[in-house]
Amino acid sequence: MGEKTSISWCDSTFNPWRGCAKVSPGCAHCYAETLSRRNPSVLGEWGPDGMRVVASEAKWREPEAWDRVAVAMGGRLRVFCASLADVFEDWPGPMVSAKGLPLWWCRGSLASSPIPSAGLPEGCRLATMADVRERLWQLIRDTPHLDWLLLTKRPENWRKCWPLRPVPGHVSRNEGDGKRRERFPNVWLGVSVEDQARADERIPRLLETPAAVRFISAEPLLGPVDLTRLIYRGEWLNPLDTANNMAAPLIDWVIVGGESGPGARPCYLPHVQGLVDQCRAAGVACFVKQLGSRPVLPHDRACYDDPGPGHGRPGLICDGSHPLRLRDPKGGDSAEWPVSLRVREFPTSLAAGGEEVGRV
Repeated sequence: MGEKTSISWCDSTFNPWRGCAKVSPGCAHCYAETLSRRNPSVLGEWGPDGMRVVASEAKWREPEAWDRVAVAMGGRLRVFCASLADVFEDWPGPMVSAKGLPLWWCRGSLASSPIPSAGLPEGCRLATMADVRERLWQLIRDTPHLDWLLLTKRPENWRKCWPLRPVPGHVSRNEGDGKRRERFPNVWLGVSVEDQARADERIPRLLETPAAVRFISAEPLLGPVDLTRLIYRGEWLNPLDTANNMAAPLIDWVIVGGESGPGARPCYLPHVQGLVDQCRAAGVACFVKQLGSRPVLPHDRACYDDPGPGHGRPGLICDGSHPLRLRDPKGGDSAEWPVSLRVREFPTSLAAGGEEVGRV
């Protein structure tokens, strides 16, 4: 079903457009940029002066077919949206069709064709990324049996990108700026947090959003990340201190993975273990996707066994380490991992009837 994907935490991928620009260390070896070089006319051109290529009409129809499959199954399907882009990119450049033609916004719909010598017809203009994004929001509304997973490195843009118009049958809530934004029960919104700096920067932005399910993707994991300061009712509390936990954490899911491919950076397994342990203590679903092409084990077992603040968290120093040799080139075969890292859990979808506990 759907576009083939090797991403183990979703059923299909859908790209409303292709192309992006790098914004942080996690982008250094972007697989999507590498793919785009093979066929930029279809896969987009990276960078602020590049090109964003909108999916064909046939691709836009696929999610509706997946939705019908989900109904027939009596279940739900997970769609990773924008594996080759960033839905919240604030990019003013031109949007082109899969055939390389300029895209128009004309009388409330998108169209593509060469621009006539006399110019665009009355009431028409060149389409923007915001126009294509609005079509995506409508597609999400029209496919209620799909869980749409949106992952961004730009959560600071969510307010300007999220639709303001309430829709009958969808729950809405007032946000901090006083504007009322639509609440999609089938949108899972995540942020990439490859290191502690990005975690501190992006997670608070994520917690401001009206997403039904909020998640973190620590992939590629480039260093120790401390998530123990999860927000409970607006206060920073330590989930390890169960006596003081008054509500469920506002993070629903954590994905962890090491980097793979040419030039992959090391992934230190104590850092992976640290995130798994933090999720366990907080009651948060955790999914270890892969250990990457360069998983590293410390010689010193104290790096694993120390229950103190150094356990997989900022400040951890393990002198002496060696690479873990795995047959899978991406480190994606869990049978080769330490048993404690073989964790692949999913959160409960609110669209499937799960309860929202502790949300403010």
